[in-house]
Amino acid sequence: MGNGAVLQGVLLLMLLGHAIVPSAQAWQSSGGPSNSATATADGSWPGVDLNVLVRDKRGVPQKVSERELQLFEDGTERQSHFADSADSPVSLALLIDSSGSIYKRKPEILATVTNIIHALPADSEVMGVLFAGIAYIDLPLTPIAKVDLSFLDRLDTRGPSALWDAMVATENHLVANAKYSRRALVILSDGEDNASTLNAQQALRLIEKPGAPMIYACRINDSPGFWNSQGRADSYRGHRILKVIAQWGGGVEIDLGLDPASPAAQIVAAIQDQRVLRFTSAGPTRNGKRHKLELRLPGKDVEIHGLPGFYAPPK
Repeated sequence: MGNGAVLQGVLLLMLLGHAIVPSAQAWQSSGGPSNSATATADGSWPGVDLNVLVRDKRGVPQKVSERELQLFEDGTERQSHFADSADSPVSLALLIDSSGSIYKRKPEILATVTNIIHALPADSEVMGVLFAGIAYIDLPLTPIAKVDLSFLDRLDTRGPSALWDAMVATENHLVANAKYSRRALVILSDGEDNASTLNAQQALRLIEKPGAPMIYACRINDSPGFWNSQGRADSYRGHRILKVIAQWGGGVEIDLGLDPASPAAQIVAAIQDQRVLRFTSAGPTRNGKRHKLELRLPGKDVEIHGLPGFYAPPK
């Protein structure tokens, strides 16, 4: 399948209670994908919003000024500015693994999600997507004051896992419908995928877009003694997959340990200091070309998180 076909074949999130279409064949039979994600995400093109996080070597978020932060697009420095305030609301998507491999970690998942939601800035909005072989919007984008946590009761923890498909579809829906420029996608998963129609290369390409959220990949350790059908533990492979997702999503990988308050606190602290850097692309043509991005803070020994690149909108 070529890149153009992949872009058109991105799995779509439907209305509340409807599944994400599980295969390209399925969406083609229903009349093809909606254009809403492209239209909304590209509305300000060639303006680009880049979610950025700066941390010290211990992983502690750092506050920086826009005058310190340098942005380079395809090797050339671009003028940029912060498009938000430090305490502005956030549009947050929670992508929660509901497959059989994480069945013993349900209490920690529930506690982590609850802690994150309760600590978000005022007026933020949240959506919740539970996925196994198919993903569902169990909580549409909702103001935090109106969030009903009973959607977590549908966390069944059974079936296969289509992580790549669910991740791309969730990000597309968030970019198309989010109210705020500060955006975050929190993935709670063991990193395993045995049911996606997209492969890793396709999925990672599709999450590089203007207005993409900062990705926080929260790794759910395999339950002790859990083995797959081939008789081997898959925790190391899942760890590598989530690490790659965090890197390509411009974000951070976090371990879900025995104490759910710890990863929740790390994610909340990072979101609170996450900023949106706005700039105008030097290549305004709608040609689907990839633009490399680099962020620098001269004279400071820090980690800067942000998309390593993005694809211009297609024609």
